[in-house]
Amino acid sequence: FLLPARFADKVYLMRIPPELNQAIKRGMHAAYAEVRFNVPRRPACWPECFATITGYATTGKVWSKARNRKADIKLKKFLEKLGVKIFRISGYSAKEPKHIEPGWGAPLALDDACDIGLLFKQDAIYYIINDTLFVSYCDHRRKLIKVGKFRNRVVK
Repeated sequence: FLLPARFADKVYLMRIPPELNQAIKRGMHAAYAEVRFNVPRRPACWPECFATITGYATTGKVWSKARNRKADIKLKKFLEKLGVKIFRISGYSAKEPKHIEPGWGAPLALDDACDIGLLFKQDAIYYIINDTLFVSYCDHRRKLIKVGKFRNRVVK
């Protein structure tokens, strides 16, 4: 299954892994397959495993800028209290590059990351293991679903 993606006014076809394709057919939002990342200050060395979590409105919901900003600050403080080293990472759809959702990269275990995602009203989180990008629901459906190579999707 190939998904057209627009990037820098060019259209690319992205191969969707079969497991992700099946998840989309069962109701997972297709935007999870289209993700690109902006990392303003890349870590000197990427963690072997880390999650990307956002406090912004979950996929399909609309919150005010103030509510999104407040949730983002609350998530940052929560992660800092855990004592993990975090970095800014923003996700966006290759189809809608103007819709950017700031989040935080944090070296966490998958279950911890999903629990934090639930706490911050998230449907799903991204999880990276050795440059392989996965998506996982945060609720009882949590499991790693392969999306593709992470660094291929880091634009900045």
